Amino acid sequence: MAARPRTTPGDTAGAGRVTLLRTGGGAGPDWGAYALLYTTRPVDGGRTEAVIGYCAPDDPLLDPVWGLHVQRPYGPVGTARRPLGEYAAAANPPRGRSESPAAYGQRTALFLLRTVTASRLVPSPRIADLPWASWTLTTEQHVHLTPDPDHPGRGWAGHHQVRIGRLLALQPKQP
Repeated sequence: MAARPRTTPGDTAGAGRVTLLRTGGGAGPDWGAYALLYTTRPVDGGRTEAVIGYCAPDDPLLDPVWGLHVQRPYGPVGTARRPLGEYAAAANPPRGRSESPAAYGQRTALFLLRTVTASRLVPSPRIADLPWASWTLTTEQHVHLTPDPDHPGRGWAGHHQVRIGRLLALQPKQP
């Protein structure tokens, strides 16, 4: 059995179903690919938090068998080295004068949430779905989503919060 990764106060750890995908580009030619981890976890009050972790597609903590390190035709070229929040900001229109920092943070978090939830809806060879894996990430952004006005109490796509951070450890369950 693998040792549980050490965590610091800014780290978050969990286990469960994990979807991994390779994404990026779309923010300009100098943005490379990211490997994203998407999972959910329960939080207080029966609510759900989406967890989005990221690392370089060639990071050694990713198993090469998942193929995330392989560049795909028409996909992002190279490897992204900047924080995922910067990518989300570059892929979205800039913050408007009347838009609050919190609203802008929610907008960029929802951009990433749409990207990862789509990975579970549309099967692709760029995706690895692990039925169970433990993970640890350093939180860079934690957004409490405002309720969807059309579906109060259900959150956005069933999520009430989004946690985004750099992936530190990933350990799939061994067969």
